[in-house]
Amino acid sequence: MRRGILALVALACVVGAGAAIVALRQEAPKREASLLDQPVFAGLADRLGTAATVELRRHDGTVTLQRDGDTWVVAEKHGFPAQAGRVRELFVGLAELRLVEERTANPDLFSRLGLEDPDTPGATSVLVTVKDQAGQELASLIVGRRRVRTAATLPEAVHVRRPGEARAWLAEGTLRPDTDPLLWLERDILDIRRDRVASVTTQRAGAEPLTLRRASPSDEFVLVGGPEGFNADRIRLDDLPRALEFLSFSDVMPAPALADASPAGEAQIVTFDGLTVSVRLVMHEDQRYATITASWSDPSPPITENAPDGRLRAEATKAEAETINARVRGWAFRLPDWKADVLTYRLEDVAGREENPS
Repeated sequence: MRRGILALVALACVVGAGAAIVALRQEAPKREASLLDQPVFAGLADRLGTAATVELRRHDGTVTLQRDGDTWVVAEKHGFPAQAGRVRELFVGLAELRLVEERTANPDLFSRLGLEDPDTPGATSVLVTVKDQAGQELASLIVGRRRVRTAATLPEAVHVRRPGEARAWLAEGTLRPDTDPLLWLERDILDIRRDRVASVTTQRAGAEPLTLRRASPSDEFVLVGGPEGFNADRIRLDDLPRALEFLSFSDVMPAPALADASPAGEAQIVTFDGLTVSVRLVMHEDQRYATITASWSDPSPPITENAPDGRLRAEATKAEAETINARVRGWAFRLPDWKADVLTYRLEDVAGREENPS
């Protein structure tokens, strides 16, 4: 209302027909961006239950998330499971995204907001498209740069544009439409803590096996079958029982695809509560990939009701082995180099430095 009154006052101040003609020929001044508060996709939350695919496309890469029953998988990584939390975060972000401010209707300025056509070389924009099982589009949005937060009280916001529209907006909400497939994968494999480990055996292809063992969790690990007088590096020895702590991967492939790959080594970790994890490593394109299996056998002595040292009861350890196998079965994981090194340690790899007699 106030804006309309001011416009009338300005018009009344125009004097003379010539001035009026000049004013009419000039480009109308741009209005101050309208403050809005409306959803980008009205009612989307109710429709996302039918979502079957999500495509996140940038000029240099695409991630395709596909629903497989109750699980979302990453097509570009052979259908390996995606992080459920990240998919949920994306859906919540789309459903809650709200337009708050019009930014520009000039296509020449889209690149400044990261909203150029996603197929443009060098573009930073990402096209997010959600479809149902029939291929019907539920949501489609070009996502650009986030707003720089100049105060902690400002909500998160991102620049957006609907495909085919020559208008850019600032929208409040959180969206992370990453186009690197690895950022969507559930990359943690397993976590077997040192306190549980009773023995470790590693063997690099073509070398003799290396074994460490201890009788109880309070004992130090002892090198089994080492040469007399062998000086072991205690720090390197301790790498072995920690080999499966926080184990994650940097890439993944279907295990059958590496059936003919050259063996690189193997390892076996046995816990006091009866869990055995076997790791087989192979070479593929100068990288080491691991296949993993888990099993359980009744430990000796048996685990008592009040088992010390965090050891698990039989039912829990059996369930752990089943959970591990369900997660890793059929997959080969590219491990970080330092983890792959430890899982193929040889005797010379744990040798201590020779003391300088001088």
